Amino acid sequence: MAADPLDPTKFLVLERSFVVGVGTKIRIYESDTSDATNILDAPLGSARPVTKRLLVDLADLGLDPIDNIEGMTWGPPLPTGERTLVLVSDDNFADQQITQVVALAVR
Repeated sequence: MAADPLDPTKFLVLERSFVVGVGTKIRIYESDTSDATNILDAPLGSARPVTKRLLVDLADLGLDPIDNIEGMTWGPPLPTGERTLVLVSDDNFADQQITQVVALAVR
């Protein structure tokens, strides 16, 4: 399972961008801090960075449109052993935006 909510070194990262005329791009990564250097007292140039792994690019899911996703939370486990990840956007009271709830199954 990606980014176990009980693992203190793994996090889900929601990366989003918007370009006028192109639209919104949403990607979700798993970041892992377990091998990263705590740079508080590390000498310059010796830091190991946090790693990240792409879990999903919403453009690959065929969802159209994808709006300004700005929230995510774990949902309940599925009978298949996967976990639900729930994403949400709101319309910001704007005619050109929509409110969305997207549920994904995560292994």
